[in-house]
Amino acid sequence: MLPHPGFLRTAPLQGETTSSLICRIASRYGLEAKALRSYWHWRNHQPKHESGATRADAEVLLNAAGRQILAGLCGIEEDVLARALPSWAREEATLPAEGDGVPTAVWRVGGVVAGPVAFGCRLCAAQRTGTAVQVVRYAPRWGRVCARHGQWLLDADADQPHEHLDVRHLPEVIAAQRLDGGGAAGGAGRG
Repeated sequence: MLPHPGFLRTAPLQGETTSSLICRIASRYGLEAKALRSYWHWRNHQPKHESGATRADAEVLLNAAGRQILAGLCGIEEDVLARALPSWAREEATLPAEGDGVPTAVWRVGGVVAGPVAFGCRLCAAQRTGTAVQVVRYAPRWGRVCARHGQWLLDADADQPHEHLDVRHLPEVIAAQRLDGGGAAGGAGRG
């Protein structure tokens, strides 16, 4: 049974991976992401690194019934989710047809789905969502500096524990990001 739509509204961040949004929704409901993922029938297993650790850049593709479930869980309209989540409308042959009605999901590596994947700025995410959570989003490599918080946001596909590098003491990096028009592109506020 689905929670009441909008009960705990969780808005997507621009460019966020669907997998990241599912994890944030689970956190809002006080659940592990694994428990929330039980709403979907999975066609494969979550991608892992050679070390066995799950990939932070894992992405989820959903069929139409699966997208309806996600919209209900986060209390956000599907058209809003379609604009914010780059993988929203991407389907593939391994997902059942629309008329099937079974909410189905398939795991993919984010970089293959919609481009390079990086961690989002936790400080920007906390300002926008009210909680300190990990956010993973699609971001071009040249737009990965959060000028607001002085963080260079790292690739989410690396098997390493760090999400960002502190560049507050490197004003030329932040100045270059601002000149490029990126501003806080690495943060959750803009993207």
